[in-house]
Amino acid sequence: MPEWKDEVRKLAQQMEKAPQILPEEIPDLEIYMDQLTTYLDKRLGFYNREGESPFVTRSMVNNYSKAKLLPPPAAKRYSRVHVMLLSLVCQLKRIFTIQDLGRLLAPVAGEEETGSLYRLFLTAQRESFAETPAMAEALLARLGETDEPARAKAALVTQLAVRAQRDLLLAERVLDTLRPPEEEKPGKDKKKKGKT
Repeated sequence: MPEWKDEVRKLAQQMEKAPQILPEEIPDLEIYMDQLTTYLDKRLGFYNREGESPFVTRSMVNNYSKAKLLPPPAAKRYSRVHVMLLSLVCQLKRIFTIQDLGRLLAPVAGEEETGSLYRLFLTAQRESFAETPAMAEALLARLGETDEPARAKAALVTQLAVRAQRDLLLAERVLDTLRPPEEEKPGKDKKKKGKT
């Protein structure tokens, strides 16, 4: 059995055990920026690509706040809502633009709604990542036996990228159907009627 296949299997098994911050694990107290970034980086650094900067930085938090992806801190302190939203934003920023993340999070307000979306994200992530070893095994079987690791890995990456492309296209198209909350209010008709 080629060594490169064992390497891929090991990586797939790591995905199955990807860390998460469960809502009940989030401290029920307000913390300062340095505590927030350190906590998230230690708990979710797994999601960074090798050699990347920390999972979240002060400037990222400030930029996400300016983009209204996060509520403002209370007296420079951050709450459970900030931890959940930053966890979501930092994991989804590779997939969506800041504008798309804004559309995604626009209908969510307060700890209860944020917690509900966050729990849904964690469940979907856990279920999807649990399938990774079996999915990798099926893709490896499709490649057959080869001792040419570079070509085989390129073929595997291409197959994985096509799956990601499919999922992203569908996610973007569903996201495009989300209307900003101000457009969904009853009695607000945004269409202008022209003269006939």
